[in-house]
Amino acid sequence: MSEAALESLRRSTRNTLLFTDLMVGLLPLGFLVQADPVPDVSRMVILLVGAVGFVFVHARGVYQAINSEWRPFPLRRVYALCGLAIALACFATSIDTGRGALSALLVSMAVSEFFIARPIGVAWRHIGAVLAMYLAASSLVAVLSGHAEEVGSTALLVPLLVLLTAYGIGVTYRQWEGALKLEEARRAAAELATTRERLRLAEDLHDILGHALEVVSLKSELAARLDDPVKSRNEMVEVQRLARNALRDVRALAHGNRPTDLATELVGARKLLESAGIACDVDADLSTLTGSERELFGRVLRESVTNALRHADPRKCTVTLTVRPGQVVLRVVNDGTVPIEREGEGTGLAGLARRITAADGEFTAQVVEPASFEVIASLPR
Repeated sequence: MSEAALESLRRSTRNTLLFTDLMVGLLPLGFLVQADPVPDVSRMVILLVGAVGFVFVHARGVYQAINSEWRPFPLRRVYALCGLAIALACFATSIDTGRGALSALLVSMAVSEFFIARPIGVAWRHIGAVLAMYLAASSLVAVLSGHAEEVGSTALLVPLLVLLTAYGIGVTYRQWEGALKLEEARRAAAELATTRERLRLAEDLHDILGHALEVVSLKSELAARLDDPVKSRNEMVEVQRLARNALRDVRALAHGNRPTDLATELVGARKLLESAGIACDVDADLSTLTGSERELFGRVLRESVTNALRHADPRKCTVTLTVRPGQVVLRVVNDGTVPIEREGEGTGLAGLARRITAADGEFTAQVVEPASFEVIASLPR
């Protein structure tokens, strides 16, 4: 739900409640005016002033709740408003027992506030307590005013009138509360999507820059150790190419169109490892892999090679792709690993684990004997 739609719903809710308040609050007065004989003017004025004041207090509180934070009114406020409604209804009953019974609508308005941001069960318990007090008070007033014969009929009409009207008003409150919850859920979903996108970008940047900078560092060290100027220059040219490729990948990532492919990563990994004097054995047939498998396994291979260069002193790296019934497994093993993981490292592997798990696969990365590091990623088929 957009902010404009929420504001439109807020406006329609306010208008609906305003119309309901005016109708429910002033309708009993219209019936009393038609009584025969006509009630005393002074008593009608007192009732009118009380009803207008009641409607104003009730509407003002509800409007503030709609326009600000939606939370339950304090019980002392609601019970005080219920007390005022009961007093007005009993006063109307003293004027005309039959027509005055319609003033139970004021009690309905008051008890409907129990529905605001409260559990349904809790609201009905409070409403039941107020209704019992109202029935007792109105019956006493009817008896004292000499209309004891009408107590039975009003005792049947009043509870039904209060409950149905209060529930009707309460439905409007619940609809508004539901709209607020939907909006809250929409915002939470948007924040979650933003967080996930940031995490994805962070992982991709880690993959791109971590790998590229590790290779640049390796090549630069190699160039510095070489005595042959031509070979040293060639290594620096390679460093320049790698830096430009990394910049291109970052730009592609920013535009959301950077591909990752296992075949490309295999070629790059083999070339990189061999240039560093590390043997690279590959046993992989990529012809049966799907696009998503090639993309995920490409990420696994790139991070595994970067991890080997950063945290180990390998002499050999083995890449094996195994296709089994219902499963395809990529295994990358390098030697020269010290079996101690330093704190703060391994975020790339953690990102890979999330990606593989999200694809219903399995991922493990662990030190194995003798002093080797093994990365295994499997995907279902």
